[in-house]
Amino acid sequence: MDVKLAAQQVLADGKRYSAGRGHSVRSLSGLAPLAVGTMMIGAAIAVVPPASAQSAAPAQAVAQQRLSFDIPAQDLSRAVLALANRASLQILFDGAQLQNLRSTTVSGNMTTQDALVRMLEGTGMTYRFTGPTTVRLVEIPKSSSGAAVLPPLTIEGQGGYVETATGPVDGYVATRSATGTKTDTPLIETPQSISVISREQIADQNAQSLNQVLRYTAGVTPETRGAVATRYDMFTIRGFDAQRYWNGLKQQGLYYIEPQLDPYLMERVEVLKGPSSTLYGQAPAGGIANQVSKRPGETALNEVGIEAGSNNHMRLTGDFSGKIDPEGKLLYRFTGVGISEDGQINMTENERIAIAPSVTWRPDVDTSLTLLGLVQSDPKGNSYGGIPPQGTVLPSQFGTIPVDFYDGDPNYEKMVRQQQALGYEFDKRFTDVWSFRSNGRVHHTTMAYDSIYADGMQADGINLKRGTASSRESLMTYAIDNQVETRFGTGPVNHTMVTGFDYQHLNGSYATGFGSAPDLNVWNPIYYQTITAPARSRKESRAEQVGVYTQDQMRLGGFTLTLGLRHDDSQIDTTDETGKVVRQDDSAWTGKAGLMYNFANGMAPYISYSEAFTPQGGTTFAGAPFKPEEAKQYEAGLKYQPPGTRSLYTVAVFDLTRTNVKSADPVNAFYSLQTGEVKSRGLEMEARFGVTEQLDLIGAYTLLDTEVTKDTENQGNRLAAVPEHQASAWAVYRMPAGSYKGLSLGAGVRYTGETVNTSNKISVSPVTLVDAMVSYDLGALSNNFAGMELTLNAKNLFDTTYVASCYYGDSWCAYGYERTITAGLRYRW
Repeated sequence: MDVKLAAQQVLADGKRYSAGRGHSVRSLSGLAPLAVGTMMIGAAIAVVPPASAQSAAPAQAVAQQRLSFDIPAQDLSRAVLALANRASLQILFDGAQLQNLRSTTVSGNMTTQDALVRMLEGTGMTYRFTGPTTVRLVEIPKSSSGAAVLPPLTIEGQGGYVETATGPVDGYVATRSATGTKTDTPLIETPQSISVISREQIADQNAQSLNQVLRYTAGVTPETRGAVATRYDMFTIRGFDAQRYWNGLKQQGLYYIEPQLDPYLMERVEVLKGPSSTLYGQAPAGGIANQVSKRPGETALNEVGIEAGSNNHMRLTGDFSGKIDPEGKLLYRFTGVGISEDGQINMTENERIAIAPSVTWRPDVDTSLTLLGLVQSDPKGNSYGGIPPQGTVLPSQFGTIPVDFYDGDPNYEKMVRQQQALGYEFDKRFTDVWSFRSNGRVHHTTMAYDSIYADGMQADGINLKRGTASSRESLMTYAIDNQVETRFGTGPVNHTMVTGFDYQHLNGSYATGFGSAPDLNVWNPIYYQTITAPARSRKESRAEQVGVYTQDQMRLGGFTLTLGLRHDDSQIDTTDETGKVVRQDDSAWTGKAGLMYNFANGMAPYISYSEAFTPQGGTTFAGAPFKPEEAKQYEAGLKYQPPGTRSLYTVAVFDLTRTNVKSADPVNAFYSLQTGEVKSRGLEMEARFGVTEQLDLIGAYTLLDTEVTKDTENQGNRLAAVPEHQASAWAVYRMPAGSYKGLSLGAGVRYTGETVNTSNKISVSPVTLVDAMVSYDLGALSNNFAGMELTLNAKNLFDTTYVASCYYGDSWCAYGYERTITAGLRYRW
């Protein structure tokens, strides 16, 4: 029986339905008879379109119209009715096929096509546009083995791909994230500045460190230590230090030890700008960079790669994913990378081997558990040295210090780091209203560290003063974050509420020592000198943080109001060799608020307020423990996502203040007071858009006005190594057809304005750098080469020599990266 006719028979019982101006199906006695009748005869019609819709734009335009949806998970037939009503669609389906099926939550500003795909995810159903405003639901056909074969959900070339908060991004433009709200929320509905760097961008730019991943991101100053210190991820957000997170959990460090992840293991990197303590607890004022792991997927993935380049660079990569069982209840992923290369600094090396296995178990559509592992070895970690200002940013009668100058000694220096981690992510949906999420991780890191550091030039301008540092460290951290999410309504207001409890625990030991090293003639260095290792003293550290938080995202029409509140208790115990224990207890309340309005044309203005706190170790000369550092930020911005486009434009202005900042005690040397205050005000603009299917563009600009407003020594100064102006642009064009089919060309430009050192007595000149890439899909030549791709990347294409920063005091500067060229071959099948 034709479903239209069947529906008409159901409605022929005297109930009167019509499509009014709101385009909704209405009954004099409600929707219940329609639902019951639909189940009884096994067919239904969701919405009768208005007369004007019959002459509307074609299916492509309707599918790409962007609307605000808020349809909770429920019986699929009811969810389809709600979607049809919202999008003014006629949706035809066989009611028997929808019995006992549940929809996926559809919430946020998205295209109608994306809403359809998201709603039907995991139901075994798909859709077809059969007219300008008519959609038919059908079952996904099965293969001969009984496995579901998903046909392409095409509408004039558009696929049925739907992004999730932790999954792959289609191209360069992410639409969703959980970093800003801990819920799967569209970026266009998040009232705070967030940038998402996709796997495709990371691959196109061949970014091989977190710093390199962040090079084209507004508000971020990467590589504040230049080409040295590659063993650490040193960058700032909005002029202040930032915290690294991994899958939503903090990466904790100790003295010198800091965990570090390889970007090849990541699916995306998300930068939340400004204070974030309401969701994450103790965190620096600048913001967080959340590294999101690659996860198992149903679609079979096999990739291997080999790469060679400058500085004897060699890299091997592999990435494999797919189903373990035919039903797809068990999924796996195994990702690995190996690197061997010389450092830019003379007589230094980098080596790394990392593997990241993961498994997902999905016993039913409402339950999933993912285990995420990591084993990483960094047996060699370049140098952590520096260069003096004389002969670099300041003139010297002896000339210019070479870019590869090494201030250490291979007879002494080493850095060996080992990491093992195991994490989990559990998700359980109980009802349409209630769901539970839990993620946790245990992370073990060890480090053996011996370093020589420069301490300024002697008066003769020839010899460099040096010191030694030595440390042996072991760190074990535990983190868990439990969240209950509820979706409900109070009158016309729809709520998405998250209530959570998180716990962080750190156990670490470190034996550190400092000593002196012989001076080094900068202009005629002699290495392999006798270096005496300093005596090390051992300490143990134990830290705990317990946080309870709640957040409510309230939607009314186009308005979204987000409110959050959190309380944290923190305890840090430090034990020295004598057994003396110094305990520091802190607690803090932090809050956040944001208001946003989403216009139908894709415009979304917003205002927000957020707070942060960071416990500070140590005491004043009088023995008083330091209070936690606090931060407050006011932000206003505009996000724009034109309907039917792959684009996102963002503009934000902010006023960010840190208080309780440590400043030098002018009376008691080697002690600090807590009287400091620092401000950062600025403007950020970022654009990510797919101009065509072949052309992707990224543009970013940052204006920062930083000032030390209260300090015993540097009041009125700008922050060190923070430029007032930054700008960048990157473009990739993929040849569509013809003789050059399979060829992709990319180029980028990065501008970093003038920076200063801590005292503001030394300035570092601005620099403009150019990057480029070329890739060729060998499958365009012959099917025999299908899946093979050649890549060529050049960073700092014109080999510009520059000083990245003079980051501390009047003695330490660092050169930036010289030109690096890599060529690689990838094979996917």
